Amino acid sequence: MARLIEDHIRLVFVLLLALFTAGFLLFFTWYQDIVFKHAQERLRQDALVIAESLWRYETPPFAYLILSARSNSYRTVQVIDDSQKEYAAVKGQAPSFTERMMARAGLLPVVELEEPVRYQNRTIGTIEVDWQNRAAFIYFYVIICQVLLFAGLWFFLNLYIAKKTLEERVKERTADLRASRARLQSILDSMPSVLIGVDPAGNITLWNNRAEQVSGFLTEEALDRPLEKVYPRLAPRMDQVREAIATRRERVSKKQARMQDNLVCYEDITVFPLVANGVEGAVIRVDDITDQVRMEEMIIQSEKMLSVGGLAAGMAHEINNPLAGIMQTANVMKLRLENIDIAANKRAASDIGISTEQVRAFMEKRGIFNMLEAINESGARVAVIVDNMLSFARKSDAIVSSHNPAELMDSILELAATDYDLKKQYDFKTIKIVREYEENLPMIPCEGAKVQQVILNILRNGAQAMLEAGRNRPCFILRISTEAEAGMLRMEIQDNGPGMTREIRNRIFEPFFTTKPPGVGTGLGLSVSYFIITENHKGTLGVSSASGKGANFIIRLPLASHSLERREAEEDENHAAFT
Repeated sequence: MARLIEDHIRLVFVLLLALFTAGFLLFFTWYQDIVFKHAQERLRQDALVIAESLWRYETPPFAYLILSARSNSYRTVQVIDDSQKEYAAVKGQAPSFTERMMARAGLLPVVELEEPVRYQNRTIGTIEVDWQNRAAFIYFYVIICQVLLFAGLWFFLNLYIAKKTLEERVKERTADLRASRARLQSILDSMPSVLIGVDPAGNITLWNNRAEQVSGFLTEEALDRPLEKVYPRLAPRMDQVREAIATRRERVSKKQARMQDNLVCYEDITVFPLVANGVEGAVIRVDDITDQVRMEEMIIQSEKMLSVGGLAAGMAHEINNPLAGIMQTANVMKLRLENIDIAANKRAASDIGISTEQVRAFMEKRGIFNMLEAINESGARVAVIVDNMLSFARKSDAIVSSHNPAELMDSILELAATDYDLKKQYDFKTIKIVREYEENLPMIPCEGAKVQQVILNILRNGAQAMLEAGRNRPCFILRISTEAEAGMLRMEIQDNGPGMTREIRNRIFEPFFTTKPPGVGTGLGLSVSYFIITENHKGTLGVSSASGKGANFIIRLPLASHSLERREAEEDENHAAFT
């Protein structure tokens, strides 16, 4: 654009130069004619002045002729009468050196002019002069004026070109700067961190999109305002900002806790000083690490659960050994005492002087047979509990196999029946269990231990809630049914506890959300359960509840045929994606 303007201006300049040249030539022609006319007119006036003196042939008016010669640039003046005799002759002022040089160069030409001298309409002589045409000085003046005007125009046009060029460069630089700033702002806005620039006084100089989302202030509203006004929780960090600016070293505050929506959140705050010379300030970066911290805590909790599971497995193995001895001994005792008349028993009774009938009577009298039966039943019950502990604590390795849903529910109930909280002094055995199982339930493909973990978490939470609510008759209603059209198995665990509000119900599956006091619950049980059902088994986990009306947890798992169809569909999609 600037180049085009420059070309146009140069064209205008050439046209002006041509116009000035043509104008000067016209002026030269016009002025030359004017000068000659004026010179002839002046000579005519001189002829009138000397006419009377020549007629009377008086003394020539030399003073006038000398004055006229000097005034009108006459080199010589000669008056001749009608008889061709010289009446008078004078010389003008001697030319200067400059005039002589200009005359030699032809710039000041000498022209012979002649005018008749008339008196009463009669020619009585002539006046002849050598007139030096001094119009060149006027031409020089006009040329100088034109040169000055042309130089002024040239200077103005070049100044205009320079101005336009500078404006274009400024526009280009401004556009580049705007594009650079827009690109930089786009990069800053795409970052997930809060980025805030501040000067040493604490006024905001930079504000990205994430800062807008967190604070609610737009960039236009935040810029040039104090940090404590638009982002109050960073106001105490101004000492760190000043320290970072002074030392030119970044300052990092790790894992800073804050409350948000009644939840503890964590963030890393880093202050980066601006190190460019002549630029003072800093950039504050705020990274929300709540999910990271919660994941770390979840991993720690999972490791604890694995440790507890390993401990439970070890304890189960240690219990199994003496338990086997107890049950085997009890069975042997029962066999020997029930068959009292065998030869070995008779010999032993004879050796101590009593009969086998007396031994039988004593055993029946003291209830020994009932005691042995109770030992066997208790041992068998302990064996079932230990077996459930082993199956629950055993590492799954994500092996999906077919399971009977009723057996899964009943086996975990056996394990839950042993749950006794010494601190809260409740016993799961005191809770009434109502089973409502559909007949001929189909097998379901699942990870049995993980599904049992989900059921146990729900049962424990419900039992604790009913205890805390002071229910006199705590009760669980367990339902298992099929949804043939949806291809799902439905498992319901309903309690008659205190229920929950809508706000709690909407957040109950969030990680680390708990209504229990610190140290009592981690808030991971139901979130892990939700993950197991929805992610590992592609099912659903929901809850229906109202305050004071108990809670009903609903687990829906795909049936075998439905799961197979889904797996085949996923394989087809994967195959199509690769082909």
